[in-house]
Amino acid sequence: MSIPTEIKKSSPTELTIYWDDNHTSIFPIKYLRFECTCAGCIDEVTGKRIIREETIPLDISINNAKHVGRYGVQFYFSDNHSTGIYTWKHLRLLCPCPECSNS
Repeated sequence: MSIPTEIKKSSPTELTIYWDDNHTSIFPIKYLRFECTCAGCIDEVTGKRIIREETIPLDISINNAKHVGRYGVQFYFSDNHSTGIYTWKHLRLLCPCPECSNS
């Protein structure tokens, strides 16, 4: 499993993750916010997404982040959402680059 060597906000609406296998993932922050898997965003019983993409502001940003153990990160979004934990595995699966999207 790959792990990040650096995570940085590369623009107000974009996050870049550099991985230990030399891969780079560039995420629109709105996409990351929509992909949150916390109980407030995904129904725990049905597994269906509760949050609607159109309710997320176009200019959403990340105000802060903190490591969660050795396996993930918790983002503090500008819409005051911060309950999701993004594991390294989940973030890598979410990578929107053409190389990862084709695999």
